[in-house]
Amino acid sequence: MEKELYLKDKYVIESDDLKFDGKNIIIPSYYASIISDYLANVDLKDMNLNEADFHDYLAFCSFFEAIIDYKADKGGN
Repeated sequence: MEKELYLKDKYVIESDDLKFDGKNIIIPSYYASIISDYLANVDLKDMNLNEADFHDYLAFCSFFEAIIDYKADKGGN
């Protein structure tokens, strides 16, 4: 379902509602809970992360949790 787009170089890759403009990945907010669930199921014991990578992982999780909280507060999708 992936396709290359050449119209004004707006998006380099577009797949369903996911978009990549060559620099930024655009993910609709309704994916936040799915991604958060996947992140919650990661077995960190097997990953052998160094401290910096572990903090990046926690920041990534927090980002998606903040989106979920924001959506819940605003009553939206």
